[in-house]
Amino acid sequence: MSFFLKLRHWELFLMLMLPSALCWLWRVPFSPLVVASIGLFLMIVLFAWMFSVGTWCNSRLPPERRNGVVLFTVALLIPLVYLLMYILLYLPQLADGPPEKPPLWLLPMHMLSMLSVFYAFWYTARKFKSLAENEDADFLIFSSTFFLLFIFPLGVWIIQPSVNELYHRLTSSGDAEEGG
Repeated sequence: MSFFLKLRHWELFLMLMLPSALCWLWRVPFSPLVVASIGLFLMIVLFAWMFSVGTWCNSRLPPERRNGVVLFTVALLIPLVYLLMYILLYLPQLADGPPEKPPLWLLPMHMLSMLSVFYAFWYTARKFKSLAENEDADFLIFSSTFFLLFIFPLGVWIIQPSVNELYHRLTSSGDAEEGG
C-alpha cells in the first residue's frame, strides 16, 4: 500500500475529484445510482489512502506505542458495506418512487457508519502525528489533521505533502519497510 504514500498531493486530489468532474463535463445526469457510485469510488480511494497512512505509521512506531489494526480495518469496511447495501437494497426501491417509510436498517447502519468514519479519521490522524512528532500524540497535537480529514479532498491535498515528506525521510534513513 506504499503506492498511496508516494503519491503527490495533486495526484491523490485528482483521483478523488476526477469521477465527479468527468460526470459534470460529460453532462451525465446525476441519478441516485450515479451519485452512489461516485460516492463508493471516493470512499474506496479515501479509505485506501487512510488505511495506507494509518497502518504504515502504526508499524513504524515503537512496539509499546502500537495499536492493533483490526478495529481500524473494520471501521473502514463498515461504511463500504453500508454504501453497498444502500445501492443494492434501497436504490431499487426508489424506482417506484420514494417509499413511505425508510427501511429499519437504514438509520442504525448510517449511525454506525458515521461512528466508524470518525474512528478512522481519529486513528489515521493520531498515528500520523505520533510518528511525525515522535511522541504519543494527544488530541491537541493531532486535531488539525483530524479536522482536515473531514474536509477531504481539500484536507488530503494539505496533508499529503507531509505524508510524502515523512515517508521519504524514513525511507531514506532505512527505517521504512521496502516495497511495502
